[in-house]
Amino acid sequence: MSDKEQQETQEPQGAMGKLREISSRPVVRNTFYYGINFSLQIITQFGYFALISRALGPGGYGIFASVSAIALMVSVFVGLGSDHLLIQRLAVNRDAFAQYFGRALAMMLMTFVPAIAFAFIIFHFLDTGAFSLLGLFYILAAECIFRKVSFLCSATYMAHDRAGKQFAVDNAIMILRFLAVAALTLTAEDVDLDTWALWYVGASLVASGVSLMMVLKDYGLPRPVFSGFEFRQGFLLSLEFTSASGMRDLDKPVVLQLLGPVQAGIYTAAFRIIDAASTPVKAALYATYTRYFRHADKGAEHGIAFGLRVLPVISGLGLLVAVFVFLIAGYVPLLLGSDYEEAVGLIRILAIYPLLLGAAGIGADIMRSIGMQGTRVVLVFLSNFVIVGVVWVGCDLGGLEGAVLSRMALQAGIVALTWGLIGRKNTKVKNAQGSDA
Repeated sequence: MSDKEQQETQEPQGAMGKLREISSRPVVRNTFYYGINFSLQIITQFGYFALISRALGPGGYGIFASVSAIALMVSVFVGLGSDHLLIQRLAVNRDAFAQYFGRALAMMLMTFVPAIAFAFIIFHFLDTGAFSLLGLFYILAAECIFRKVSFLCSATYMAHDRAGKQFAVDNAIMILRFLAVAALTLTAEDVDLDTWALWYVGASLVASGVSLMMVLKDYGLPRPVFSGFEFRQGFLLSLEFTSASGMRDLDKPVVLQLLGPVQAGIYTAAFRIIDAASTPVKAALYATYTRYFRHADKGAEHGIAFGLRVLPVISGLGLLVAVFVFLIAGYVPLLLGSDYEEAVGLIRILAIYPLLLGAAGIGADIMRSIGMQGTRVVLVFLSNFVIVGVVWVGCDLGGLEGAVLSRMALQAGIVALTWGLIGRKNTKVKNAQGSDA
């Protein structure tokens, strides 16, 4: 073989080898899996959302969204953060699965009854429409029991960097709920809230059972552990994530109470669409989540530096999503029906949401990994009280558009404050290093 032929043969092999090397990197492979994962979620979410919003109408959908928002917020305290602790601990020590999974199940067992009881107290003061007590219980069981088990299984695969298996778990609950609402709308002329709640909890039960069987098959039986609970850290994580859930959904009951079920349904529809469209940003955040803890394990400055490297990439992705959302907003009534025409303008205002989501997500991951969890919790917790007042004033002054604008202004302020606190922490770390030198 001539030198020229040998060179031509080696160059493609070298290029292919380089490509294989890049594709074999865990962060690249996981980003690919998460991309597929969340792409499928976009399809199932849009399909599920289109069916349920049409079946219940804006009024029924507004009530369902408000009830499920409260259920999701309360569900975060089920397990007292043990699912998120499992991610953090297994990301560093993967041999501790049996201990942390068993402890998480034990903590969920001890906390789901108080959480459900607390949710019913909240429902007493909320407009729950045609929901019966049994229907409300179905929604709470779906979110506080079965969804939590599914997330614990998903967290296990995330901690082990097995994005392919996490893909299956994450999509199981979405696909089954989509199939449930599809079957219900095909077999029933009218869909009432209680009937939908029954199908909703049934789909959630099946999804959690499948997810649990997968994890037990891959990692074996958990070890029942009823001691060694990290109550402080778990409570902080629960407080943070329930506060984050409140930031995401606490505005819905406010709009329901002030503007009525129909307006609440339109408002929620706009947010559900923008949230689903932001899936690529979420995929990138998920793909990098565990790496913050590994980088920060070497020092806070490494965790911050990793976040700063990721920020431009995720921000660029958020910008692309924002442009896409703005352009397709006008087609939403074709998907949901003419009753949702008013959502078009709201969606265009919300086009900035993916950018804010990316910046907020990176900031939150940095703060968790470098020992600023307490500060993060205080910031997000206080924001829950602020959002109620801000959205209330927005509704009074500008109706639906006022609510959206006030909500986005608050979210932008929180992002700015988060990064300001991170910058201050980074400066302190560098100053400390300089004095030690």
